[in-house]
Order: sequence, then C-alpha cells, then structure tokens
Amino acid sequence: MKSSFALSLLLTVLGGTLPGTAFAINEGGSEIIGRFDRSFDEMDSLIFGSAASRTTVFTGGAVPGIEKSESSAISPNLDMALRANTEAKIHEGNGATGLQLTGQAYYRIAGNGGVDDVAGDTGQGFYRAKIQAELRWYFLQSSLFGKEGRRNIAILEEKIARAGYEKEKIDINEYMVQYEIDRYYDSISSGVLQHRVALLQLLDDAQRYLLGNENISSDDIVRTLNDRLDAERKLAEIEGTYPAALSLAGIKASTVRIDSAALIKHVASEQGDMKILQLRMELLSQREKNVKWWSQIAVAPFIRYSNYFRHGLPDTYNLDAGITFTVPLNDEFRRKKRTLLSERSVLESEEERLSRRVADKTAKVVAEVGRLDRASISEIKRIGEIREYLKDRNHAYTNGRGEYNRLSRAREYTMYVACLERLIEYQYRRDCLIANLQSLLPDESILSFCRFSPIE
Repeated sequence: MKSSFALSLLLTVLGGTLPGTAFAINEGGSEIIGRFDRSFDEMDSLIFGSAASRTTVFTGGAVPGIEKSESSAISPNLDMALRANTEAKIHEGNGATGLQLTGQAYYRIAGNGGVDDVAGDTGQGFYRAKIQAELRWYFLQSSLFGKEGRRNIAILEEKIARAGYEKEKIDINEYMVQYEIDRYYDSISSGVLQHRVALLQLLDDAQRYLLGNENISSDDIVRTLNDRLDAERKLAEIEGTYPAALSLAGIKASTVRIDSAALIKHVASEQGDMKILQLRMELLSQREKNVKWWSQIAVAPFIRYSNYFRHGLPDTYNLDAGITFTVPLNDEFRRKKRTLLSERSVLESEEERLSRRVADKTAKVVAEVGRLDRASISEIKRIGEIREYLKDRNHAYTNGRGEYNRLSRAREYTMYVACLERLIEYQYRRDCLIANLQSLLPDESILSFCRFSPIE
C-alpha cells in the first residue's frame, strides 16, 4: 500500500486529482514541487522574456578569430638578415674576376740529365734552379658574363625563404583562429548547457524521490540519469567558467555562400605550398637559362715570366704571352639542361596534384557547409515550433485546462534547450570549416569569399 504523502506527491508532480483524498505532502516533496515551479518561472522568463541573449551566434560580421592579419611573419631582424644574405650572394658572384695566378719554383739537386743548349758542350750552362709565374684570365668564367642571371637566382632564393616563413606563420595563425572559435562557442554552449543540466538534475531528484516510494519506473530514472551525465560531461569538457545564458529566446544563426571558383583561383597563386612551388619552378628556369654552351670552355690569355739560375753563366729570364684553351669533349651541357627540365616537370606535376587537392578540399568544405546550413535551418524551424508549443501549453497551464504533469513539462523545456545546443553545434562546426579554409590564404581573409545571410 502506497503511503499517503507519496501518493499525494505523485499526483501533484505528475498531475491529476484523486477524488475524496486530501493527503499532506511531507517537507521533501514540498521542496521538490517548489523547485519545479521556480524552474518553470525562470524558463518562461528566459524563453519568452525580452532580455538580451548571450546566445547570439555569428550573423555575418566576422567569424570569431578570422581576420586578415597585417603583421608579417618576417621580423625586422630576419628581414634585414635575408636582404643582407641576398646582397652577399650577389657580391660573391660579381667578385669573380676570372684571373688566375700560378707559379712554380724548384732546384735541381743533382745533374741536368743532358747539356744545356746555351752552354754548348762544356756542360757548364745547365740551370740549377727555376722560378716561374703565370697570370691567366679566364674571362668566360668572370663576372662579366651571367651577372643578371646570378642576381635573379639570389633574389628567387630569398623569395622562397620568405614564403617558407610566411607559411609557418599561417600554420600558427590557424591554431590561434581555432582557439578563438572554440572560446567563443564554449561561452555560448556553456551558458545553454547549464540550464539543461539544472533541469535534468531536478528531474533526476524528483524521479529518485518517487522511486523511493515505488511510484515510478526505474527505466525513466535511467534515461534521465544518462541524459544528465551526458550533459554534465559536455559541460566539463569546456575549458574555463562562463555565466549561464541570460536569455533562451532563440539563437541568431546564419547561412553562408562561398565563392569557391574565386577562392580556388586565388589559392592557386597565393597559397603557401603553391607559391613556393611556383618560385622553385622560376628558380629552375633561371638556372636553365644560366647554363650556357660555352660555360665549360676554358679560354684564357696569359703572361708568363720565367727566371733561370744557371751554373757557370749569368742568370736568364723569359717573358711569354699567349692564349690557352680547354674544350671538353662531352655533352654535359645538354645533359644538365635536360636534368633541369626534368626537375621542372616534377614540380609542374606536383603543382597540378596540389591544385586538385585544394579544389577537392574546397569542394568538400563547401558541400559540408551547405549540409550544416540546411541542418541549422531545420533546427531553427524545430525550435520555433517547440517555442510555440511551449507558449500554448503555458497558456493552458495558466488557465488550468488539462492535466498538469510537472515531469512532462520539465522534459518539454529540456527538449527546447537541447535544440538550442544542436543549433550551436551546427554553427560551430560550420565556422570551424570556414576557419580551415583560412589556412589556404596567407594574404587574404576567407570572409572576402563568403556571403552570410541571417536565417529568419
């Protein structure tokens, strides 16, 4: 036999009347009923009140954390070092004079192995020591030729280094943007989740009280417990502490249209990896131009001075002038050209592969953004319908029509808040995808390629 206070509480919480009975509710039951009524008043104020909402999601101004950065990844010291390095390379190339000074000196320790033609048959004229110096000018290898090509190579190498540093900055910025988006949506989700946790805690307390008096099925408690623990887990995952939402009247959300064609075209020329690939191809082209057919030919006019220290005769010297040349008998010039061309072909194939990857990634993101936007529209419609249902039910409760089931009414509010959470989740995932596209743009905001429209 059920106790009188438990039966009275059951009727009061679940609704309905029991003719001919008037049981007093104990202190614990009164406290739970009071909590229900206060919670309902609070939820009605949050949902139907006019307070400004903290749960206002992005409506088209700017995705949190995404903006064009005016700062450069190149610090003043690094900028100066890169410029100095380029100038040093240019000066190094321009310092090639092509002049070459060679010489030799030796002393004959024993004999001359013959007769010196100057001394005749006396054998007294052979030279004991010799000093020789020769100045050659390999003008084809001097800085007079290929000056512009060497300068272009130094400049391109600097550009590649700068593009690498800028790409590192984009990777860091991507992390910071994601961090800002997470913080923004954490504050919104936390504000809404706190209300759902409070409602589920109230339901859990009421159901446990009723279970203690065998007035409710344990299956209902398990479902409520699971929902409460799931909501508490989500709340615990949020880093930081945020206040509860001041309004649950609704969430302002938006849809976005991405100009994928313009985005892909811009990425093709400005994305970090693409830019570095194009610069590397320019570098290979310049190196190919710098390979000349005569670059392996060594032609040098020379002046040579020789001094002979002779035995038994005065020392003599010679001063000679002439030209020397060396012509390699191979096709190294053509082979080097072909090697550079094949390296460029590899980079062109890599550029094509990277372009397809960027296009595929953009297409997938655009498709997923569209799916999330459609889900947001559907969820907003659902929120509107539940809100109207709650308004009608509140009117019925106020006028005392129909059965007043407090547990059911609490679940209705919980369902409404859960819809708000899902909408926040859809908008969060959508903004994360947009932020992911920002990583492709080193010099422009992704918002330049997006058009946002508020969902009515």
